[in-house]
Amino acid sequence: MKPIVRCSDIAQIDRRSQDEAHIDALILMESAGLQAWLMLRALIKGRDASLLFLVGSGNNGGDALVVSRYAYNEGYTNQAILLLEGTPSSSNQVQRAIIEAYGIATIEERELDGALAQAQWVIDGIAGTGLQGPLRSAAARIVELANASNAQIFSIDIPSGLADQNRFDAIAIEADYTVTMGALKSALVHPRSRARCGIWAVVNPSFPPAMLASLTPVAILVDEDATLAPLRRDAYKNTRGHVVIFGGSLAYSGALRLAGRGSFAARAGLVTLATDEELLPIAASEAPSMMVRPCLGVDPASYDVVLAGPGWGEGRESLLKRVLAAQVPIVIDADGITALAHLALAGEVPPTGAMIITPHLGELATLARALDIDDDHTPLGFFALIEALANTLDAVVVVKSSLVYVVAPGQTVLVFDGSNPSLGVAGSGDVLSGIIAGLWAGGINAFDAARIGVQIHQEAGRRAANTYGYYDSERLIDCVGLVVKEAES
Repeated sequence: MKPIVRCSDIAQIDRRSQDEAHIDALILMESAGLQAWLMLRALIKGRDASLLFLVGSGNNGGDALVVSRYAYNEGYTNQAILLLEGTPSSSNQVQRAIIEAYGIATIEERELDGALAQAQWVIDGIAGTGLQGPLRSAAARIVELANASNAQIFSIDIPSGLADQNRFDAIAIEADYTVTMGALKSALVHPRSRARCGIWAVVNPSFPPAMLASLTPVAILVDEDATLAPLRRDAYKNTRGHVVIFGGSLAYSGALRLAGRGSFAARAGLVTLATDEELLPIAASEAPSMMVRPCLGVDPASYDVVLAGPGWGEGRESLLKRVLAAQVPIVIDADGITALAHLALAGEVPPTGAMIITPHLGELATLARALDIDDDHTPLGFFALIEALANTLDAVVVVKSSLVYVVAPGQTVLVFDGSNPSLGVAGSGDVLSGIIAGLWAGGINAFDAARIGVQIHQEAGRRAANTYGYYDSERLIDCVGLVVKEAES
């Protein structure tokens, strides 16, 4: 577990480290630069590698100059430094004086195109966590040129341009590697900015650990494996939970099968498919292990957990309203979320039982608009939005993107950094909703079913990628059952 904090929190810790712990700013800068260099050195192949440092006027730029010095000391002398315009901070000015004394070459902005063409590595020290607002035009132009180059980009603390209160579409460095100071920041884990950070590492540039521990996190990064209690020895199908899945349409009949198989792989004992009359023969032939019923004849209250939405198609509002009114535990996914948004807009959401909703980013935006929840498209705004959604619906929310976010009313957001594009395949979301429903039906509480379901889904994706390379969702499910079994402690 790693805390995710605000950029302003780390800026405050920096000041407190100086004022209360008597750690001079230059000591903090030296430590930050040294730890960044140690990470970068492990990545560079050969002392003749061409290094281009982009150095802003703040302390982030000073960190980059410390990296330059350490690299130079170890024989990495093929360097060029671009000092961006601006009044240097006092610590930055000291580092500039040292670099000048070393005789390390600096270049003018007019020489940047040629330097970028030669550079194998760009070290980004343009702007750090103290950035207020978007990059200025000159810095933004340099960032765009760096992003268009063939060089690998190494960002110190945060890719320049990212900030907690900057829009996710603001111009920013697209880093291959990021070494961040003190703790992960919310700007690093917005779904639209994560890819700009590349591979990340967290280091402590001598901030007192007690100060870091005192921060209230915006969210928590979960980096541990799922654990499950084993099934009882006398467990059988009627004690392992019964999931009913309302879904399917002629266009998307496979979603039912995938969700149902996901539930079975997550230890559900029984699965019933509730679908349209015209789909019954198809569903029965595709899913022989599952009972198939016409949706209008199914009583949701007869089951442990309802899953509504996979492959449903449009126009399901009245059916969803009836299912919700049964006030049974329900997972709402896919087209069920669109139907829920339409009911919310019309003010027709009935009192419900416990609820888990699993939107992707588009469905999240639709539902937020329907509930009149604002989105300012910033990292901090994103976390506020999903917390507000959980509180408004009194539901566990699972937001799906390259990262996955799980939040329950009044609780801290959990973040899962999958970064596994192989999971971006048709039916993967149906499998996830089936896993969550299966775990919930087996007796796990809603929040833990969502959390553990995400962990299992992501580990199954990694397992499938290692085993098959790229794969379809049927093969993904084959890995789910193995991961669940291994999670049993």
